[in-house]
Amino acid sequence: MIIKPLIRSNVLLTAHPLGCRRHVDEQIAAARGFAPFEGPRHVLIIGGSSGYGLATRIALAVCGGANTINMSYESGPKGERSGTAGWWNNLAFLDAMKDAPTSHKDFLGDAFSMTMKQQVIAFLRERNIKLDLLVYSLAAGSRYDETTNELVRSHIKTIGASSTGTTIDIASLSLQNITVAAANEREIAETVYVMGGGGWNEWIDALMDADVLNQGFKTISYTYIGGSATERIYRSGTIGHAKEDLEQTAIRLDETLKRRYRGEALISSSKAVVTKASVFIPQMPIYVSCLYEAMARHGVDETILEHKYRLFKDMVYGAKRNVDDQGRIRMDHRELDPAIQKEVFDRMNHLDETSIFEMSGTKRFLVDFYKMNGFGYDDIDYDADVPLE
Repeated sequence: MIIKPLIRSNVLLTAHPLGCRRHVDEQIAAARGFAPFEGPRHVLIIGGSSGYGLATRIALAVCGGANTINMSYESGPKGERSGTAGWWNNLAFLDAMKDAPTSHKDFLGDAFSMTMKQQVIAFLRERNIKLDLLVYSLAAGSRYDETTNELVRSHIKTIGASSTGTTIDIASLSLQNITVAAANEREIAETVYVMGGGGWNEWIDALMDADVLNQGFKTISYTYIGGSATERIYRSGTIGHAKEDLEQTAIRLDETLKRRYRGEALISSSKAVVTKASVFIPQMPIYVSCLYEAMARHGVDETILEHKYRLFKDMVYGAKRNVDDQGRIRMDHRELDPAIQKEVFDRMNHLDETSIFEMSGTKRFLVDFYKMNGFGYDDIDYDADVPLE
Protein backbone atom coordinates (compact mmCIF):
# COMPACT_ATOMS: atom_id res chain seq x y z
CA MET A 1 0.00 0.00 0.00
CA ILE A 2 1.32 3.45 -0.93
CA ILE A 3 0.39 5.88 1.84
CA LYS A 4 0.22 9.64 1.32
CA PRO A 5 -0.96 12.37 3.70
CA LEU A 6 -4.73 12.89 3.50
CA ILE A 7 -5.90 15.97 5.39
CA ARG A 8 -9.45 17.06 6.13
CA SER A 9 -10.28 19.99 8.43
CA ASN A 10 -6.70 19.95 9.79
CA VAL A 11 -6.99 16.27 10.69
CA LEU A 12 -4.51 13.82 9.15
CA LEU A 13 -6.56 10.79 8.15
CA THR A 14 -3.64 8.56 7.17
CA ALA A 15 -0.52 7.37 8.99
CA HIS A 16 2.73 5.93 7.67
CA PRO A 17 4.01 2.91 9.65
CA LEU A 18 7.71 3.50 8.94
CA GLY A 19 7.44 7.17 9.81
CA CYS A 20 5.50 6.46 13.01
CA ARG A 21 8.23 4.02 14.02
CA ARG A 22 10.85 6.68 13.35
CA HIS A 23 8.84 9.21 15.37
CA VAL A 24 8.71 6.86 18.37
CA ASP A 25 12.33 5.72 18.02
CA GLU A 26 13.54 9.32 17.97
CA GLN A 27 11.76 10.07 21.23
CA ILE A 28 13.04 6.91 22.90
CA ALA A 29 16.59 7.67 21.76
CA ALA A 30 16.29 11.20 23.15
CA ALA A 31 14.92 9.89 26.46
CA ARG A 32 17.87 7.51 26.81
CA GLY A 33 20.09 10.58 26.86
CA PHE A 34 18.26 12.10 29.84
CA ALA A 35 19.25 11.53 33.45
CA PRO A 36 17.24 8.74 35.11
CA PHE A 37 14.92 9.46 38.03
CA GLU A 38 13.17 7.37 40.66
CA GLY A 39 9.56 7.16 39.57
CA PRO A 40 6.59 4.82 39.89
CA ARG A 41 6.89 1.09 39.32
CA HIS A 42 3.49 0.37 37.72
CA VAL A 43 1.72 2.98 35.59
CA LEU A 44 -1.60 3.04 33.76
CA ILE A 45 -1.90 5.71 31.06
CA ILE A 46 -5.34 6.47 29.67
CA GLY A 47 -4.54 7.81 26.21
CA GLY A 48 -0.87 6.87 25.91
CA SER A 49 -0.60 6.28 22.15
CA SER A 50 0.22 9.77 20.87
CA GLY A 51 0.98 13.35 21.84
CA TYR A 52 1.42 14.10 25.52
CA GLY A 53 0.29 10.59 26.50
CA LEU A 54 2.96 8.91 24.39
CA ALA A 55 5.64 11.34 25.63
CA THR A 56 4.54 10.55 29.17
CA ARG A 57 4.85 6.82 28.56
CA ILE A 58 8.32 7.16 27.08
CA ALA A 59 9.59 9.46 29.85
CA LEU A 60 8.28 7.19 32.62
CA ALA A 61 9.40 3.93 31.01
CA VAL A 62 12.83 4.95 29.74
CA CYS A 63 13.88 7.48 32.38
CA GLY A 64 11.79 6.39 35.35
CA GLY A 65 12.05 2.62 34.87
CA ALA A 66 8.28 2.16 34.98
CA ASN A 67 6.23 -0.78 33.75
CA THR A 68 3.43 0.73 31.68
CA ILE A 69 -0.09 -0.16 30.62
CA ASN A 70 -1.61 1.96 27.87
CA MET A 71 -5.36 2.22 27.23
CA SER A 72 -6.10 3.84 23.87
CA TYR A 73 -8.73 3.84 21.14
CA GLU A 74 -6.90 2.93 17.93
CA SER A 75 -7.62 0.96 14.76
CA GLY A 76 -5.31 -1.11 12.58
CA PRO A 77 -5.07 -1.16 8.79
CA LYS A 78 -8.10 -2.46 6.92
CA GLY A 79 -8.84 -2.30 3.22
CA GLU A 80 -7.78 1.14 1.97
CA ARG A 81 -7.27 2.44 5.48
CA SER A 82 -3.72 2.80 6.73
CA GLY A 83 -4.51 2.39 10.42
CA THR A 84 -4.19 5.20 12.94
CA ALA A 85 -0.92 6.76 14.01
CA GLY A 86 -1.56 5.58 17.56
CA TRP A 87 -1.86 1.98 16.34
CA TRP A 88 1.59 2.13 14.75
CA ASN A 89 3.03 4.12 17.67
CA ASN A 90 1.94 1.39 20.08
CA LEU A 91 3.59 -1.32 17.99
CA ALA A 92 6.76 0.73 17.60
CA PHE A 93 6.97 1.39 21.34
CA LEU A 94 6.50 -2.27 22.25
CA ASP A 95 9.11 -3.35 19.71
CA ALA A 96 11.63 -0.73 20.85
CA MET A 97 11.18 -1.74 24.50
CA LYS A 98 11.10 -5.53 24.03
CA ASP A 99 14.62 -6.00 25.43
CA ALA A 100 14.19 -3.54 28.29
CA PRO A 101 13.96 -4.80 31.88
CA THR A 102 10.50 -3.23 32.14
CA SER A 103 7.21 -4.71 30.88
CA HIS A 104 4.56 -3.01 28.75
CA LYS A 105 1.01 -3.78 27.71
CA ASP A 106 -1.58 -2.15 25.43
CA PHE A 107 -5.35 -2.32 25.67
CA LEU A 108 -7.31 -1.07 22.66
CA GLY A 109 -10.88 0.09 23.08
CA ASP A 110 -13.23 2.72 24.48
CA ALA A 111 -11.59 4.07 27.63
CA PHE A 112 -14.97 5.31 28.89
CA SER A 113 -16.54 1.84 28.85
CA MET A 114 -16.92 -0.42 31.86
CA THR A 115 -15.83 -3.35 29.66
CA MET A 116 -12.35 -1.91 29.19
CA LYS A 117 -12.05 -1.08 32.88
CA GLN A 118 -12.89 -4.69 33.70
CA GLN A 119 -10.30 -5.97 31.22
CA VAL A 120 -7.55 -3.81 32.71
CA ILE A 121 -8.53 -4.78 36.26
CA ALA A 122 -8.54 -8.48 35.33
CA PHE A 123 -5.02 -8.08 33.90
CA LEU A 124 -3.80 -6.38 37.09
CA ARG A 125 -5.30 -9.07 39.30
CA GLU A 126 -3.94 -11.94 37.22
CA ARG A 127 -0.42 -10.56 37.64
CA ASN A 128 -0.86 -9.36 41.21
CA ILE A 129 -0.08 -5.78 40.17
CA LYS A 130 -1.06 -2.71 42.15
CA LEU A 131 -0.76 0.64 40.42
CA ASP A 132 1.47 3.47 41.65
CA LEU A 133 0.32 6.04 39.08
CA LEU A 134 -2.58 6.67 36.71
CA VAL A 135 -2.15 9.32 34.01
CA TYR A 136 -5.38 10.56 32.44
CA SER A 137 -4.41 12.00 29.05
CA LEU A 138 -7.57 11.38 27.11
CA ALA A 139 -8.56 13.60 24.17
CA ALA A 140 -11.91 12.39 22.85
CA GLY A 141 -14.44 14.07 20.62
CA SER A 142 -17.32 11.90 21.75
CA ARG A 143 -18.36 9.54 24.52
CA TYR A 144 -20.91 6.74 24.55
CA ASP A 145 -23.34 7.05 27.45
CA GLU A 146 -23.90 3.49 28.66
CA THR A 147 -26.91 4.50 30.75
CA THR A 148 -28.87 6.04 27.85
CA ASN A 149 -27.27 4.15 24.95
CA GLU A 150 -26.53 7.45 23.23
CA LEU A 151 -23.37 8.88 21.68
CA VAL A 152 -22.60 12.28 23.19
CA ARG A 153 -20.36 14.65 21.20
CA SER A 154 -18.27 17.55 22.46
CA HIS A 155 -18.46 21.01 20.88
CA ILE A 156 -15.67 23.51 20.26
CA LYS A 157 -17.65 26.70 20.72
CA THR A 158 -17.57 30.03 22.49
CA ILE A 159 -19.94 30.96 25.30
CA GLY A 160 -22.10 34.08 25.25
CA ALA A 161 -21.42 35.29 21.71
CA SER A 162 -19.89 33.95 18.51
CA SER A 163 -16.29 34.75 17.65
CA THR A 164 -14.55 35.27 14.30
CA GLY A 165 -10.84 34.69 13.92
CA THR A 166 -8.14 33.45 11.60
CA THR A 167 -6.62 30.00 11.46
CA ILE A 168 -4.23 28.02 9.25
CA ASP A 169 -5.74 25.58 6.79
CA ILE A 170 -2.96 23.02 6.62
CA ALA A 171 -4.10 21.22 3.46
CA SER A 172 -4.07 24.38 1.33
CA LEU A 173 -1.39 26.26 3.32
CA SER A 174 -3.59 29.31 3.52
CA LEU A 175 -5.14 31.51 6.15
CA GLN A 176 -8.88 31.20 6.63
CA ASN A 177 -11.34 33.27 8.59
CA ILE A 178 -13.58 31.12 10.70
CA THR A 179 -16.57 31.98 12.85
CA VAL A 180 -17.15 29.90 15.95
CA ALA A 181 -20.77 29.87 17.10
CA ALA A 182 -21.82 30.35 20.69
CA ALA A 183 -22.85 27.20 22.53
CA ASN A 184 -26.19 26.61 24.19
CA GLU A 185 -26.51 25.05 27.65
CA ARG A 186 -26.94 21.54 26.26
CA GLU A 187 -23.76 21.80 24.19
CA ILE A 188 -21.81 23.07 27.19
CA ALA A 189 -23.05 20.15 29.30
CA GLU A 190 -22.22 17.65 26.54
CA THR A 191 -18.69 18.99 26.21
CA VAL A 192 -18.16 18.71 29.97
CA TYR A 193 -19.54 15.16 29.89
CA VAL A 194 -17.06 14.12 27.19
CA MET A 195 -13.98 16.17 28.07
CA GLY A 196 -14.38 16.90 31.78
CA GLY A 197 -13.36 14.90 34.82
CA GLY A 198 -16.16 12.33 34.83
CA GLY A 199 -14.21 9.67 32.95
CA TRP A 200 -11.15 10.17 35.16
CA ASN A 201 -13.25 9.85 38.31
CA GLU A 202 -14.86 6.64 37.03
CA TRP A 203 -11.47 5.03 36.42
CA ILE A 204 -10.28 5.84 39.94
CA ASP A 205 -13.53 4.58 41.47
CA ALA A 206 -13.29 1.29 39.55
CA LEU A 207 -9.65 0.75 40.52
CA MET A 208 -10.31 1.55 44.18
CA ASP A 209 -13.27 -0.84 44.26
CA ALA A 210 -11.05 -3.57 42.75
CA ASP A 211 -8.30 -2.92 45.33
CA VAL A 212 -5.55 -2.56 42.71
CA LEU A 213 -3.98 0.70 43.96
CA ASN A 214 -0.80 0.87 46.03
CA GLN A 215 -0.24 3.00 49.08
CA GLY A 216 1.19 6.33 47.94
CA PHE A 217 -0.78 6.07 44.69
CA LYS A 218 -0.81 9.21 42.53
CA THR A 219 -2.96 10.24 39.61
CA ILE A 220 -2.50 13.20 37.28
CA SER A 221 -4.41 14.73 34.40
CA TYR A 222 -3.45 17.46 31.97
CA THR A 223 -5.22 20.77 31.57
CA TYR A 224 -4.53 23.89 29.51
CA ILE A 225 -5.00 27.47 30.63
CA GLY A 226 -3.37 29.67 28.01
CA GLY A 227 -3.23 33.45 27.74
CA SER A 228 -5.37 36.23 26.32
CA ALA A 229 -4.64 35.25 22.71
CA THR A 230 -6.53 31.96 23.08
CA GLU A 231 -8.93 32.76 25.91
CA ARG A 232 -12.05 33.49 23.82
CA ILE A 233 -12.05 30.15 22.00
CA TYR A 234 -10.41 28.03 24.68
CA ARG A 235 -10.55 28.88 28.39
CA SER A 236 -13.72 30.97 28.15
CA GLY A 237 -15.38 28.52 25.75
CA THR A 238 -16.88 25.07 26.04
CA ILE A 239 -13.46 23.42 26.29
CA GLY A 240 -12.59 25.69 29.18
CA HIS A 241 -15.72 24.62 31.03
CA ALA A 242 -14.65 21.00 30.58
CA LYS A 243 -11.15 21.79 31.85
CA GLU A 244 -12.59 23.53 34.92
CA ASP A 245 -14.61 20.38 35.63
CA LEU A 246 -11.43 18.32 35.26
CA GLU A 247 -9.63 20.57 37.72
CA GLN A 248 -12.47 20.35 40.26
CA THR A 249 -12.38 16.57 39.89
CA ALA A 250 -8.72 16.62 40.89
CA ILE A 251 -9.58 18.45 44.11
CA ARG A 252 -12.23 15.87 45.03
CA LEU A 253 -10.02 12.92 44.11
CA ASP A 254 -7.11 14.36 46.07
CA GLU A 255 -9.13 14.36 49.29
CA THR A 256 -10.11 10.71 48.80
CA LEU A 257 -6.65 9.49 47.82
CA LYS A 258 -4.94 11.27 50.71
CA ARG A 259 -7.33 9.62 53.14
CA ARG A 260 -7.25 6.09 51.71
CA TYR A 261 -3.75 5.74 50.24
CA ARG A 262 -1.69 8.68 51.51
CA GLY A 263 -1.69 9.53 47.82
CA GLU A 264 -2.64 12.53 45.74
CA ALA A 265 -4.47 13.69 42.62
CA LEU A 266 -2.74 16.33 40.53
CA ILE A 267 -3.52 18.65 37.66
CA SER A 268 -0.74 19.91 35.43
CA SER A 269 -1.21 22.80 33.02
CA SER A 270 0.79 21.91 29.91
CA LYS A 271 2.18 24.25 27.32
CA ALA A 272 0.57 24.52 23.89
CA VAL A 273 2.02 22.11 21.31
CA VAL A 274 1.00 20.32 18.13
CA THR A 275 -1.31 17.44 19.00
CA LYS A 276 -4.22 15.74 17.25
CA ALA A 277 -6.55 17.81 19.41
CA SER A 278 -4.83 21.21 19.28
CA VAL A 279 -4.59 21.52 15.49
CA PHE A 280 -8.35 21.06 15.25
CA ILE A 281 -9.12 24.07 17.48
CA PRO A 282 -9.62 27.31 15.50
CA GLN A 283 -6.80 29.85 15.85
CA MET A 284 -4.55 27.42 17.78
CA PRO A 285 -2.35 26.62 14.73
CA ILE A 286 -1.42 30.31 14.41
CA TYR A 287 -0.97 30.68 18.16
CA VAL A 288 1.28 27.60 18.43
CA SER A 289 3.35 28.73 15.43
CA CYS A 290 3.92 32.15 16.98
CA LEU A 291 4.61 30.57 20.36
CA TYR A 292 7.25 28.28 18.85
CA GLU A 293 8.88 31.32 17.27
CA ALA A 294 8.90 33.36 20.48
CA MET A 295 10.04 30.59 22.82
CA ALA A 296 12.86 29.58 20.48
CA ARG A 297 14.00 33.18 20.19
CA HIS A 298 14.04 33.51 24.00
CA GLY A 299 15.83 30.17 24.41
CA VAL A 300 13.10 28.55 26.52
CA ASP A 301 11.59 26.11 24.03
CA GLU A 302 11.39 22.39 24.76
CA THR A 303 10.08 19.33 22.96
CA ILE A 304 6.93 17.55 24.06
CA LEU A 305 9.13 14.78 25.52
CA GLU A 306 11.34 17.23 27.42
CA HIS A 307 8.18 18.86 28.77
CA LYS A 308 6.79 15.63 30.25
CA TYR A 309 10.19 14.42 31.45
CA ARG A 310 10.61 17.65 33.42
CA LEU A 311 7.09 17.28 34.84
CA PHE A 312 7.64 13.82 36.30
CA LYS A 313 11.32 14.13 37.26
CA ASP A 314 11.12 17.55 38.88
CA MET A 315 7.52 18.11 39.92
CA VAL A 316 5.60 14.86 40.41
CA TYR A 317 8.46 12.74 41.81
CA GLY A 318 10.95 15.52 42.52
CA ALA A 319 11.22 18.48 44.89
CA LYS A 320 10.81 21.29 42.36
CA ARG A 321 7.03 21.44 42.20
CA ASN A 322 5.71 24.75 40.82
CA VAL A 323 2.06 25.24 41.79
CA ASP A 324 -0.40 28.12 41.67
CA ASP A 325 -2.92 29.24 44.31
CA GLN A 326 -5.34 26.54 43.11
CA GLY A 327 -2.79 23.76 43.54
CA ARG A 328 -2.28 23.23 39.81
CA ILE A 329 1.23 22.30 38.65
CA ARG A 330 2.23 25.07 36.27
CA MET A 331 4.33 23.59 33.49
CA ASP A 332 3.16 26.49 31.29
CA HIS A 333 5.11 29.18 33.15
CA ARG A 334 7.53 29.65 30.26
CA GLU A 335 4.71 29.98 27.72
CA LEU A 336 2.86 32.52 29.89
CA ASP A 337 5.88 34.67 30.66
CA PRO A 338 4.65 38.24 29.92
CA ALA A 339 7.49 38.86 27.45
CA ILE A 340 6.64 35.66 25.53
CA GLN A 341 2.92 36.41 25.49
CA LYS A 342 3.47 39.99 24.31
CA GLU A 343 5.62 38.81 21.43
CA VAL A 344 3.10 36.11 20.49
CA PHE A 345 0.21 38.58 20.60
CA ASP A 346 2.10 41.14 18.51
CA ARG A 347 3.02 38.53 15.90
CA MET A 348 -0.52 37.22 15.66
CA ASN A 349 -1.82 40.72 14.99
CA HIS A 350 0.69 41.53 12.24
CA LEU A 351 0.77 38.35 10.17
CA ASP A 352 -0.42 38.00 6.62
CA GLU A 353 -0.61 35.04 4.26
CA THR A 354 2.99 35.52 3.18
CA SER A 355 4.74 36.22 6.48
CA ILE A 356 2.99 33.43 8.43
CA PHE A 357 4.44 30.72 6.20
CA GLU A 358 7.91 32.29 6.12
CA MET A 359 8.12 32.19 9.90
CA SER A 360 10.35 29.46 11.36
CA GLY A 361 7.74 28.74 14.04
CA THR A 362 5.16 27.89 11.39
CA LYS A 363 7.63 25.68 9.55
CA ARG A 364 8.27 23.79 12.78
CA PHE A 365 4.52 23.55 13.42
CA LEU A 366 4.03 21.92 10.02
CA VAL A 367 6.97 19.54 10.55
CA ASP A 368 5.52 18.46 13.90
CA PHE A 369 2.06 18.06 12.37
CA TYR A 370 3.25 15.69 9.64
CA LYS A 371 5.72 13.74 11.77
CA MET A 372 2.96 13.10 14.31
CA ASN A 373 1.51 10.72 11.68
CA GLY A 374 4.80 9.49 10.26
CA PHE A 375 5.24 11.86 7.33
CA GLY A 376 8.00 14.32 6.45
CA TYR A 377 11.11 12.18 6.99
CA ASP A 378 13.57 12.84 4.16
CA ASP A 379 15.04 9.33 4.11
CA ILE A 380 11.69 7.50 3.89
CA ASP A 381 10.43 6.75 0.39
CA TYR A 382 6.77 7.73 0.54
CA ASP A 383 6.22 6.51 -3.02
CA ALA A 384 7.18 2.95 -2.05
CA ASP A 385 4.66 0.24 -1.30
CA VAL A 386 4.37 -0.53 2.43
CA PRO A 387 3.29 -4.03 3.49
CA LEU A 388 0.83 -3.58 6.36
CA GLU A 389 0.59 -7.12 7.67
